[in-house]
Amino acid sequence: MQQPVTKKRIEFIDLLRGWAVIVMIQTHVFNATLAPGIADSGFFQVLRFIDGLVAPSFLFASGMAYAVTTRRKINDYLSFGRPLFRQFGRLLFVLLIGYILHIPKFNYYHLRYEAGETAWQVFWQVDVLQCIAISLLFLQVMLLLLRSEKRLYMTMIGVTLFVVFATPFAWGIDFWNTLPVPIASYLNGLHYSLFPVFPWSAFLFAGALCGYFYLRAKDAGGGDPGSESIGRMMTKSSRYAVGMIALSFLIHPLAAMIYPSYNYWLGPSFYMLRLGLVLLLCVVMYLYERNKGVSPRSFVSLMGRESLLVYATHLMLVFGKFGYFTFTDRVNRQFGYGEAIITTLILAGMMYLLALGWTRVKSAPPHVKRITQGVVLAGFILVFFFGPR
Repeated sequence: MQQPVTKKRIEFIDLLRGWAVIVMIQTHVFNATLAPGIADSGFFQVLRFIDGLVAPSFLFASGMAYAVTTRRKINDYLSFGRPLFRQFGRLLFVLLIGYILHIPKFNYYHLRYEAGETAWQVFWQVDVLQCIAISLLFLQVMLLLLRSEKRLYMTMIGVTLFVVFATPFAWGIDFWNTLPVPIASYLNGLHYSLFPVFPWSAFLFAGALCGYFYLRAKDAGGGDPGSESIGRMMTKSSRYAVGMIALSFLIHPLAAMIYPSYNYWLGPSFYMLRLGLVLLLCVVMYLYERNKGVSPRSFVSLMGRESLLVYATHLMLVFGKFGYFTFTDRVNRQFGYGEAIITTLILAGMMYLLALGWTRVKSAPPHVKRITQGVVLAGFILVFFFGPR
């Protein structure tokens, strides 16, 4: 079995995830505040294309982070050590947060007496956190079954290809007619789900594969993150990325003939184009880390390290319903670009301060961390049961 390596963050993964989180904040603010007519402009269409790389980047980075973490703890994971159960607990916690963010209204009375059937159907929608949690749980279980990193990732090549090419077929079936709603919601987006496993899990699996090959190149270079072996691996990745982008345009007309009901947004062309661009972005982040270095207080990398906290908090602030106040209702989509940009900068600044504060709490003595977590949890419970309706 592979021996664990010393624990050290790979900063370019944090940079990639941080970039995704920052652009995600901009995307959500713009979608929630911009006046409807602005969406017809050419600039907004370009912006929308860039925003469309956010989810693939976030998923890809999560897969890479999984590969790195698994290498460090492989012995514990294969021997059912405590880290394995902590990992399962963390993933289930991420899954729980994903569902909490879709509670119709964060108020017990509303959920008990006022929320209707449609609200609860929306609650079961699969967003990016659920997709990440379920995909990583799948990887973790597969590792336990296959008992080897190499066998896991060689198997995941086939699984990834299956997800990509089976997606158009999966979206042609209304699973709500045959499966329980919470399960059916993971298979396609016919009913509310934004990031079902078809095709979105394939971005995470591709990230895990990239992370595995990065670690192999790092081992070949004696553990040096700036070694020639990693440089060659990144050069090959760039070529593969360009090849996938080119191939995405070539197979588009062919896919339209093969699939009975073809939708570009669900086909392999969509996946290859986005994955190619994300892979190029990953290489750029690696080159930046190698040539420029990353400060411990880097705005982008810090947002990446605390991405779960930033993701959940900014969604609650933008879309959350607290009593009679809702930010989106108050703005009522009346902003122009100026107001939306200012709002994005303010919210991003707030999230940076939150991430910085939480980083300091985590480095504080254990009792300080426990007290802080207890206070935050108590606050949420009080708001849930006794907050304004």
